[in-house]
Amino acid sequence: MKAVAEGRSDSIVSGKSVRIGMIGTGGIAQSHLQRLKEIPEARIVALCDIDAERVRGVAAPFGAAVYTDGAELIARESLDALYICVPPHAHGDLEIRAAEKGLHLFVEKPVNLYLEPALRAREAIRAAGVMSQVGYTLRYLPVFMRLHDFLAEKEVGTAHVFRWGGLPGSPWWRRYDQSGGQLVEMTTHQVDLLRWCMGEVEAVAASYSFDRLHRGQPGVTVPDSQAVLLCFESGASATVNTACAAGSAGQSSLSFVIRDAKVTAQHSELRVEPEGSYPLPPPPTVAPGIDESFVRAVATGDRTLLKSPYDDALRSLAVTLAANRSAEEAGRLVRLTELLPSSGS
Repeated sequence: MKAVAEGRSDSIVSGKSVRIGMIGTGGIAQSHLQRLKEIPEARIVALCDIDAERVRGVAAPFGAAVYTDGAELIARESLDALYICVPPHAHGDLEIRAAEKGLHLFVEKPVNLYLEPALRAREAIRAAGVMSQVGYTLRYLPVFMRLHDFLAEKEVGTAHVFRWGGLPGSPWWRRYDQSGGQLVEMTTHQVDLLRWCMGEVEAVAASYSFDRLHRGQPGVTVPDSQAVLLCFESGASATVNTACAAGSAGQSSLSFVIRDAKVTAQHSELRVEPEGSYPLPPPPTVAPGIDESFVRAVATGDRTLLKSPYDDALRSLAVTLAANRSAEEAGRLVRLTELLPSSGS
């Protein structure tokens, strides 16, 4: 414990080195590693995966220690920060173990598939006082930063989001009891953006379609399409439509209705209709990505660099789990207070 604390203190003071471990070395983890190797302060010192052959191959270019048990990595390594990039159902108590050891945490979205362990992890992170970041990368993209700034002083009446794509190849993703479905595992990005731009969700209603477009595909239990109504504390509303049966024809878009106009974010473009009805803010001059912001926060102690801390990201999880509950209960309107201890927590 002493070695870990001293290592973190040195990196914060000097701003030169952040010792990083990572649990999970699948596709999203490798995307983070590609970005981390371009950040001078980041040092990848230990990697873990239950697939021993894969983790050895991923670790080799970094000269990183190799583990197949995440708890062992946390216990044995002297780290400043830990990335947790495991499937939603597989978090266990990793966040709690890491927080109790004083490690700053980067947790891939969604933070869990189950709310109770996520709440326990949140309390451990709070108690330890460590910094946390969740992988809501869209908050760091210039187009969505402009959208957030544009809507900051405006009232939104309603919004519509759609995200249509195909089925990922991972067996766990295709199982509803392991991924939670596309809304929980993927379209959580768009739900999180709605919260970031429109405030907190008060209640959710949903309708899902199972085994229609995926009929006959073995091992697929996730819904093929999902339609969700979000009711916000402000009185605004939003609809979210997502489907994982569109294959390569997938696309996504977000549109918001404000007074006498609509603003749409699609791809890297932000546009207002009617054209010229509202001035758009300029693109940000400096927009460090989510990994650079996390490493810089750990190196300097500057928490303002973290746009998606665990506390906030847990509420995005709660919204999507409320939608799952609603769909399982014939579209009943589910209030967020049914899932979270209190609306202010």
